Amino acid sequence: MPSTAPMAAALILHVRPYRESSAIVQMLTQGQGRLAGVLRGYRSKKHGVVMQPFSVGTVAWAGRSDLVTIQKFETQHFIALHGEALYAGFYVLELLTRLLRERQPEPQIFSAAMCVLEALEENDPLQPALRSFELTLLQQLGYAVDFTQAGEPLQASAVYRFEPHSGFRLAQKSASDGARRFGGQALLDIAAADFSAPATQEAAKHLMRAALAPLLGDKPLTSRKMFQR
Repeated sequence: MPSTAPMAAALILHVRPYRESSAIVQMLTQGQGRLAGVLRGYRSKKHGVVMQPFSVGTVAWAGRSDLVTIQKFETQHFIALHGEALYAGFYVLELLTRLLRERQPEPQIFSAAMCVLEALEENDPLQPALRSFELTLLQQLGYAVDFTQAGEPLQASAVYRFEPHSGFRLAQKSASDGARRFGGQALLDIAAADFSAPATQEAAKHLMRAALAPLLGDKPLTSRKMFQR
């Protein structure tokens, strides 16, 4: 007999049709991390009204395989986003879908995801919300950005290069390799989660893109194309 999990808090990440009337649902649960499940009768039972990306609620499922059977979903809230906030929201969902391993409990990532999506829904500034989420995500995945240079504090007046596997190193003034450089003060601001300065926001965007690139691989993010339209 397949085991049945109790109702667990869940955020719906992605839904795609499966066979004639079912759907495969990617969801982030508070206790079991990311799960993929089959929802039978998705169309005939009108589940699509409540079980779609940005739906938040509680879910029960059965099975221990890579593809569980969703037995019940009770919606509690739908995160309504518009304009650039919607694109940013899809970016958050795509990162969670791409980077989280299945059945790896990540309660802090769940909390961070809910925090950033709620901030976007309340029309908080995009850049601080997204950058804070990315920093938390990297930390929880074991790839936290080390804001030092080989263990030594960064200097506000210095300029640095960043390599995901080796961290920060002083940029050579004569170098012309085209690598992005980061001002020390902007990096200190990012480390302190102070994104008030436009220059810090710009630096943080490029730093997070560089830090996430090895984890995402060569496949481009679909949500990033939305921002470019």
